[in-house]
Amino acid sequence: MKVGIINNANELESLEPFEVGCLLWGTEKIPKTYGYLGFVPGDGFYLKMICMEKDPLRTYDKDQSPVYRDSAMEAFFMFEPAQQKEREEQNIYINLEMNANGALLAGYGSQRVYRSYFTEEERRKLQRGVEIEEDRWSISLRLPLDILEKLYGHVGLKEGSTFFCNFYKISETKEIEHYASYSPIRSDIPSFHLPEYFAQAEIVVKNK
Repeated sequence: MKVGIINNANELESLEPFEVGCLLWGTEKIPKTYGYLGFVPGDGFYLKMICMEKDPLRTYDKDQSPVYRDSAMEAFFMFEPAQQKEREEQNIYINLEMNANGALLAGYGSQRVYRSYFTEEERRKLQRGVEIEEDRWSISLRLPLDILEKLYGHVGLKEGSTFFCNFYKISETKEIEHYASYSPIRSDIPSFHLPEYFAQAEIVVKNK
């Protein structure tokens, strides 16, 4: 995956989109889901995900709710510290999950259980947004460098830097249950918390 360097979030949709198209665990179809991820040097990452879904299920309206039971889009990230000593001690990945109400489940840790959760102040820095239109809905998020450096120490992100990520569409509600990912997950047990299946992403000059 190539993540283009941009000047600001307004340039995000000039990048090549990615598609959440790997159907998982018996899912036969999902509404078309795609997104854009860009990097602003000295600032952080900007993400927009769009789902061609009319009237998405949205019951939860408070942060840190189980939004995956609604119709949700999710982004998981894992970075490596620039320093080798710190790198050897880290195995942390970030989960950012949102429904169409804008409720955000945001945490970090090295495994699915015993995760830590971002504070209200940190969630404000994520600058989440949501838009519902007649035939689609979308989410937007910012992942700032200061949050990354709190978790990983100095990351030194620039052109040529790599990290790992995956993006998902989900609902665990039985009537509309579905699971899909950007990067394939080869597991018999449904779980998005499998960083070994994250895609490698590289920061590149836009349109390079």
